[in-house]
Amino acid sequence: MNRLILTRISTAATQPLKLKSKQWALRNANSMRFASTEASNGEAVLEQAMANANVTKRNIIKQSHPAVPLATFHSRLDYQIRHKGAPKKFLENVLNIVKEIKQHNLTLDQTTYYAILTAYARNRDQEGVMRTLKEMKQNGLTPSVDNYNLVLETLANMGHVKQQNILKEEMKQNGVPLTTSSYFHLLRGMCKQDELEYALDTLEEMKKMNVQANLSCYATIISASLRLSDATTAFSVLKEAENAGLPVQSQPRLYLDAMRVGANNDSEEIVNYCWDKAIGTYSMRPDEGTLLNVLRVAAKTGNTKLATDTIRQLSTSGYPYKEHYFTPLMEAFIVKGDLKSAFNVLDIMRVSGVSPTLRATLPIRKQLDKDVDAIDKAYYILEELKKENKAVDISAFNVVVAACADAKDIERTVATYREAHALGVKPNVDTYNLVLEACIHTRMKGMGNVVIDEMKKAEITPNLDTYAKMMELSCTQKNYEDAFVYLEEMKSYDIVPPEHCYVRLAQKLAYEQDPRFHMVLEEMETFGYKVTPRIRALYGKSK
Repeated sequence: MNRLILTRISTAATQPLKLKSKQWALRNANSMRFASTEASNGEAVLEQAMANANVTKRNIIKQSHPAVPLATFHSRLDYQIRHKGAPKKFLENVLNIVKEIKQHNLTLDQTTYYAILTAYARNRDQEGVMRTLKEMKQNGLTPSVDNYNLVLETLANMGHVKQQNILKEEMKQNGVPLTTSSYFHLLRGMCKQDELEYALDTLEEMKKMNVQANLSCYATIISASLRLSDATTAFSVLKEAENAGLPVQSQPRLYLDAMRVGANNDSEEIVNYCWDKAIGTYSMRPDEGTLLNVLRVAAKTGNTKLATDTIRQLSTSGYPYKEHYFTPLMEAFIVKGDLKSAFNVLDIMRVSGVSPTLRATLPIRKQLDKDVDAIDKAYYILEELKKENKAVDISAFNVVVAACADAKDIERTVATYREAHALGVKPNVDTYNLVLEACIHTRMKGMGNVVIDEMKKAEITPNLDTYAKMMELSCTQKNYEDAFVYLEEMKSYDIVPPEHCYVRLAQKLAYEQDPRFHMVLEEMETFGYKVTPRIRALYGKSK
């Protein structure tokens, strides 16, 4: 009895507690705005609340494990990097993908930032690169070596060496080892700013750090050396690359560049070595300017083989033979003391389709300059060639006559001129003009008249130089009226007399106080020649 009463009391007490428990669950789930006091209605509401709670739980799980993984975005970014499109479009695509990543509440990682840095780097957007790097560090990420290298590359393009060094120290502090690519970008920045010594120190640093320099590192320094005309450094770095076992043959232009800077610095050793590699081994084809520079070095050092090879290469490269190609070869023989071979170059020129002029023989003329013994020796070489049944080139003969005229030795000049027939040479207009030059030096107008008469007999037509020399020869005489005759004769052929003819005549008229001085100056101005105050001041001065 007592037990029955207690049971009823206990049941009555627990029912309100169960109902309150259900009502609490309903309120906690926020699915109902009211609670039923009836047990049956409360159970139905409780089931609904539990269902809603399960939906919320699934949503939480879904956010923790997104439907689109970050790897999918990485794949898209990788495609953009590999796809070589327009830089601006590439940057736009990358930033759009990054925007999607953020919309999915995903965290940017090293791979994502690498794509962003690459996009900015391709656009040469230094501000964007530096901003991205700063964002990485603010988000607690230590940039990888690849990301640092992208920044170093961008700074190298701008030549910002100071900022590169700051970044280099930061890499060391963060324990990020510098790679070959890192050093390559550092070297590019230094060489862009012409800091060649700094670049060489960095190359040594690579060795100490056991970082192997690749061919691009060496090529960068060689190019800077070329720009700075430092032949010694260019050659030294090139040899170092060879000794390191690098595939220099894959970039034969390095030899060509080193040869160019070597030629600029008159280094026969560098030019010879690089010529054998660039042209001899790899069949490179230098431009005409480089070949002419090599010819200059060959002439200066007496390297006749190099000069010959260079002339041959000019032809191989498609450049038609020209007179000034052969002059260095002539100079090279003269440096070696082989005057006979220098004369033979004139024959080579003719065989090659080039007719030598007086300009071509200037190296020989300079060698014989006012040295009578050397002049006689040169003449004996012509006789020797004749005895060997070799043709004596008229240019070779003329240069000996020119040397006699330069020595102001009229007797030797005329004597040599008279030997033309014996040497099997037919004098040309240059020959006669050279004898006239000797007449001017010695003021022998009579001999000059003889030369003119012999020209007419030989049916040699006088040229502008002939008239100019006869004018000048007339101005050496007390009676200089013939100077006006030759002046008018030139004009009769519709030839504008050279400026130096007017200057020489004006000087003579001023000296003689001849009032025709003013007429000559007016005529000079008519032909467009400038009359200087110095020339005007000549008249009026006493003899």
